[in-house]
Amino acid sequence: MTTTATDARYSLEEANRLLPLLESIATEIRERRDEQRRLARLRDELESSRTPEGLDKSLAELDARLMELQLGLREALGELEALGVSILRLKPLTVHIPGRTQHGDIVYCWQVGEGRITHGHLIGEEDDPRRPLQLRPQPDASA
Repeated sequence: MTTTATDARYSLEEANRLLPLLESIATEIRERRDEQRRLARLRDELESSRTPEGLDKSLAELDARLMELQLGLREALGELEALGVSILRLKPLTVHIPGRTQHGDIVYCWQVGEGRITHGHLIGEEDDPRRPLQLRPQPDASA
């Protein structure tokens, strides 16, 4: 793999070793987004109820927590960017990993929950539907 994150190209093996970290960051993103949605609904309910007792304080606390979650999301997305990968979409969380094969550069396409990378895109076709990778069978190590 090259040393600068913006120019990083991963082999399929390197990209697959990256998956536990990507899964961890993806879980953080999902949890923060779920909490944001829950708190935003709660904030809307509080604001629409118009009960004066503690409303301003409650709304301020919710706003502070929502801002904290937003900052955490930015940090998580920054972690992905530092790895040289990008997010195609958040639902389902789909990550593009710049890769290389013996035939040239490729973009590996991984979705949360997939145990290994099995899909990809040709360079310039990242917005097209992802395609299964054409992998050659690996020789049996026990043979």
